Amino acid sequence: MAAVHAEDFAYLTIVETDGTKTSLTAVGLSIQFGENTLTATNAYTAEQKTVSLTQLASMNFSNNDETTGLGNIQVGGDIDIHHADAVYTLQGQQLPSNRQLPKGIYIIRKGNVTQKLQVR
Repeated sequence: MAAVHAEDFAYLTIVETDGTKTSLTAVGLSIQFGENTLTATNAYTAEQKTVSLTQLASMNFSNNDETTGLGNIQVGGDIDIHHADAVYTLQGQQLPSNRQLPKGIYIIRKGNVTQKLQVR
């Protein structure tokens, strides 16, 4: 039987029931359980994630950051939302492209161009 330690891996990824993934640096990480929550805190990077245990789908250690981080958000853009091939929430749920979108940030695709869109 091999012993495995968190230090053997670069990241802890927490997956919530809605599909949201959060990866935290594993070295320096502590995990605490409250009455109905899990809190992961990294003492070196100040990363912290608290999740309700009822919303916790899974968590795993790996050597890859499993989140799909987004870069800068561009206000405006080249793709007309009403002519987009696909519109997605940040959680990856596809929405009808002709739908009136509430305030938020969306991923829109037209052909081979994909952009982030902020609805204010």
